[in-house]
Amino acid sequence: MGYVNEWISAEDWEKYDFNAINKRRAIRGGADRYWAIDRDREIWVKLYLVSRDIDYDTEIRTYWDFYWKGGLVPIETKALKRSRSEDGVLYGYIKILELEIPENILRHKSEILQEFKAAIEASFL
Repeated sequence: MGYVNEWISAEDWEKYDFNAINKRRAIRGGADRYWAIDRDREIWVKLYLVSRDIDYDTEIRTYWDFYWKGGLVPIETKALKRSRSEDGVLYGYIKILELEIPENILRHKSEILQEFKAAIEASFL
């Protein structure tokens, strides 16, 4: 089926215990109730927080919750370049600054990174 962008239902909010996920960080965010999810493979990505410099254009950092086959992988990224094509499509490049892969899925790091890329791309469609 692939990724679907949708509002997180109350059932899914409880199933993945987003209340606990949102409390685990020193920074506060987690208000966004949208995600991109592949239900068949039980993989999802949710934007946790966007942090910008005071001038709102210098640096944009994003904090993501990425769930991969039973493991939660918090990921921090930085926007490197943004541009718009002639037909108005926005393109961007991000750099992963930090990611915390749980020990039980660490051996799948390259697959996790590939899937994170696919999930992020789907979340902007």
